[in-house]
Amino acid sequence: MNENNYGHHGNEGPDPGSVHHPAPHDQLPYWKRAHHDWRFWVGLGFMFAAITIFVLSDNLAFLPHG
Repeated sequence: MNENNYGHHGNEGPDPGSVHHPAPHDQLPYWKRAHHDWRFWVGLGFMFAAITIFVLSDNLAFLPHG
């Protein structure tokens, strides 16, 4: 039962001298690659439009105050 694990890698991570390659684009979490999706930009545009309408309309009060 005197087995040594010298020279074999376990779960301690990559070698310090090895080159780290980033994960492929499809394996990243969605929140890291969302800005590459067209739906993100369309949703962001609608959100900015809604905020602009809300602010410029004085809290969506389109009727005159009087």
